[in-house]
Amino acid sequence: MPNLLSRSVFNLFFGARRKALASLPGPQPGILGTAGDFLEGLPAWDVCARYGREYGGVTLIWMLGNPALVLNDPDLIEQVLVSRRMEFEKGSVSEEIKPSTTHHALFIAKQSEDWAAKRRADPFEQPWFGDWLAAQVGPMQAAVARSVESLDGAPIELTPVLRRMTFDAFAVASVGETLPDSVFEDWMLLAKGADNRIQAKLPLRFVSPPKGFEAARERFYGHFAERVRKARQAPNPDAADLLSRTLREVPGINDEVLAHVLGHVFFGGVFSSSTTLVGAYHQLQKHPEAEQRLAAEAAELAREKLTFERLRNAHWIEAVAYESLRILPAVRIFTRTPTNDVKLAGVTLPAGTTLMISNQHLHRDPSHWTHPDTFDPSRWLDGGVARDPLGSGHFFPFGRGPRECVGAAFSMVFLQTALATIAARTKVHVDSTEPFEEGFFFGVVLPKGVTGRFVSR
Repeated sequence: MPNLLSRSVFNLFFGARRKALASLPGPQPGILGTAGDFLEGLPAWDVCARYGREYGGVTLIWMLGNPALVLNDPDLIEQVLVSRRMEFEKGSVSEEIKPSTTHHALFIAKQSEDWAAKRRADPFEQPWFGDWLAAQVGPMQAAVARSVESLDGAPIELTPVLRRMTFDAFAVASVGETLPDSVFEDWMLLAKGADNRIQAKLPLRFVSPPKGFEAARERFYGHFAERVRKARQAPNPDAADLLSRTLREVPGINDEVLAHVLGHVFFGGVFSSSTTLVGAYHQLQKHPEAEQRLAAEAAELAREKLTFERLRNAHWIEAVAYESLRILPAVRIFTRTPTNDVKLAGVTLPAGTTLMISNQHLHRDPSHWTHPDTFDPSRWLDGGVARDPLGSGHFFPFGRGPRECVGAAFSMVFLQTALATIAARTKVHVDSTEPFEEGFFFGVVLPKGVTGRFVSR
């Protein structure tokens, strides 16, 4: 807690603002407000979770003299993300990642402008999306299998290896084949540029892009533009990838729009999906009985061709994916700001107030989950998925409401395909089951120092 002098200085300058919000609980602010809590070395999501335990569903914090709320209450979160969503826009992250994406990006679109139109036009929102998704299980399985075979039992750091494996599987689903290393490297440079802005302590106008950023951006989106051009010239009526299917279903789609949408697929899910896999294997190493059951189900699936229908009936694999998303979600904080002065939690918040919505506490809330800190996939069997569906009050790894990640269904199919494919061929041995260091990259949790190897069965 700040000392008396520090608290007094804060009240001298910002006492009137604080009085208007006095009904809300929260830590005592000092000269820096309560920003010091986020400067003590703990990840922001752990601080938000602690607030949930100490202060309940809503916590008033101060970033210097500016109020902000941390929301851990499912009902308040529902208001902000669902029933009253038009009163709130995404936080600063939209502006922070803008140079790495394009003006066609759904993620950065504003509800007050063209978000709804972009969402309706997105390939993942089309009536044929379900058929396309079902057709991706085989190609993604083959891509993951090739990645596994290339590892050959060598010691690895899981995060970069699983990231590239995920990138390759996404590429096969998007354009029908894996992409050159140069495209992956350009994508990573664009992601680094966005991350520099996300984590900057200075105003964005003072944050310079990495060396080669503009050229990498031109090459990355140009790669997909060239693929669209070639697919127009020589369409393949049997191709199952997203590019080919979109051109068949929506022949009038603008080529630039399609090229940019294809590029955005990688930003939308590769980091989060690969992080989820790292968390899954770390937990499976701690719980060998769960890993053995995963291997047995995967071996049974491997007896015949893996299809979407057979994958849907692999309930333990599904349960492992869900439990990994619960206990170690890749995205743990969502931000929103009211576009105008708004009443929420019994107080009037000024326009632009930061709202930090955390799932870290709710995913482990002991009032809702049995043994919340234990990795237990069995909680998702026998109606568990129906009790706590994706996007519900205590389980929202992809967000909640209409702005929930448009690629959530695709990500789930990828995760289950990857878990089934890897477990049928290898055991992922993780060297340490101690909690791993969690960094932050491109808005996603970054597991650090998780090493191991893929051991053939």
